[in-house]
Amino acid sequence: MMANPEQKPRPKPRQARELARRLGVLTEAQAAAGWGVIVVLGALLGAIYLNQASKIATIGRRVQIEQNELDEVKRANAELEQQIAAAQSLERLDTKARQLGFVPSTPADIDYIVVPEYPTESVGPSAVAEDATPATPPAPPETMWQAVALAVRDLGIDLTRGETREQ
Repeated sequence: MMANPEQKPRPKPRQARELARRLGVLTEAQAAAGWGVIVVLGALLGAIYLNQASKIATIGRRVQIEQNELDEVKRANAELEQQIAAAQSLERLDTKARQLGFVPSTPADIDYIVVPEYPTESVGPSAVAEDATPATPPAPPETMWQAVALAVRDLGIDLTRGETREQ
């Protein structure tokens, strides 16, 4: 049998593989393996995405539940504040005092006690010592560093007394 000039002779499988290797053409098995890797990677990325999306949804739901609980606690707190305000009203306190037997006082009901040698004016720190002269205010600081040192010293004194000068 003669081969038609239009038909090329088919190369043998070994020769075909060698030719494909030299030409850089992928064989069917290599192409299938490549597509398989792509499909597996796509499935893996999809699974990771779904996992993250479900975690986000779970956390979002948990936040929503906590927010609802916070709203309920705020509502209960507002109701308690309202009850406290009602319990502290002057009219209620007056009524309760009258129920307990208290009566409003009159000037005739007030007794004054005289304590001998009790100072009637406010006593300042300079009045404690008998021979102390009136305290003069300290001179203003001359430099910025002196001002800072005075401020730190006063802060330290206040803290040792338990004062913070908070407004």
